[in-house]
Amino acid sequence: MTNTLYFRLLEEIQKIKIVSTHEHIMSRDEVRQEPLHLFRVFENSYARLDFITAGMPPEAWQKSDPQEVWEVFRKYQAQASLTCFTRNIIRALQDLYGLEEDCITEENWPELSEKVRQAYDREDWYHYVLTERANFEVAFLDTFWSVEKFTFDPELFLPVLRTNPLILGRGFVSRYPRGKVVHTTVEKLAGTWGVELDEFQDYLGLVEMAISRYKDAGAPAVKIAVAYERSLVFDRVSRDEAARLYGKGPGALTAEEEKKLQDFMAHYIIQKATEAGLPVQIHTGILARNANVLANSNPENLNNLFLDYPETRFILLHFAFPYIGQVFSLAKMFPNVYLDFCWVPMLSRSAAARALEEFFDLVPYHKLVWGGDAYRVEEAYAGACLAREVMASVLAGRVERGDLDEEMALTVARAILRDNAMELFGI
Repeated sequence: MTNTLYFRLLEEIQKIKIVSTHEHIMSRDEVRQEPLHLFRVFENSYARLDFITAGMPPEAWQKSDPQEVWEVFRKYQAQASLTCFTRNIIRALQDLYGLEEDCITEENWPELSEKVRQAYDREDWYHYVLTERANFEVAFLDTFWSVEKFTFDPELFLPVLRTNPLILGRGFVSRYPRGKVVHTTVEKLAGTWGVELDEFQDYLGLVEMAISRYKDAGAPAVKIAVAYERSLVFDRVSRDEAARLYGKGPGALTAEEEKKLQDFMAHYIIQKATEAGLPVQIHTGILARNANVLANSNPENLNNLFLDYPETRFILLHFAFPYIGQVFSLAKMFPNVYLDFCWVPMLSRSAAARALEEFFDLVPYHKLVWGGDAYRVEEAYAGACLAREVMASVLAGRVERGDLDEEMALTVARAILRDNAMELFGI
């Protein structure tokens, strides 16, 4: 393609206001609870994962003295320097904080740390980064907590109900290493809302209450992300069987019985979300921790749900990377299956471009939305830049081949970044 065509499309795509359909952005108050310095930006982003994969001890991120973090960080920076996760943060530091180099050095990190601290003293920092620099209109926020504990700005965010605790159930203990975020439990959720969990009907009532409260708070969707804990195979289980298992209590269930009860709850949540008119987002594909079971997130495991609930709008997150062929096939087969391009450009610019090219060959473009899937505003900014650049590159290639003209290319970009989400989620 010609550089002129690419930059012309990119300039117009940068003007499109984004409806980001998936973010985890930590609140400014939450970020400020810990000592603020440069390395917190890396720690609270996906770059942390690549440093750990390179060999950096996970506990090194927890050191309160930034000098101590730097002494460990510097040993692994070169190994992680080419990954997109790391490059994203470097880019954000360059664009938002004026970093001139392409890496962190002994000389530049103290000044960058002070700039980070000063930025989070600004009341308007999130608005500046997300609305002025990233050009967000609104973002869907999965913060892992209940509505009452949200500390989000309603001008920037809409809350999404993460249903994991409602599916995983009472007394659930993860077999896998936990991330930095402390997830809520169903017991904490019930306690916040004054619900007793002695009877199965009370438990089902808690599900309905959660969906209702989130919808009243403006939630555009509910989310299932239990692939971090178990497979996405949700078999049919009768209500009577689920009630019997619930009555045994969490400590008395075998692994097979625990799965059956969880399966029933997943189906119940999908049914109630559909009755409330809320789409269901599902985490598929690569998992954001350093040790887990990738096969749990294979989107093929969801095929029965798409057959059982033709009226439910399912959105499969992350292009299910690396299960891209499978997820594209499902979106091609089912009118009620949509895809989210979230996270993929941050994972790999080249893989994102290849995937988007293949998507256009296979699936009607109205079935695609995009979200950043970031934890820090810096990372959200970099993710938005990458998404726009990947789209401009792929669409420019299509224009040059004669598949579409420039006006249509911008229509497609506007649909993916904004219009499809407005329609799909009824914003």
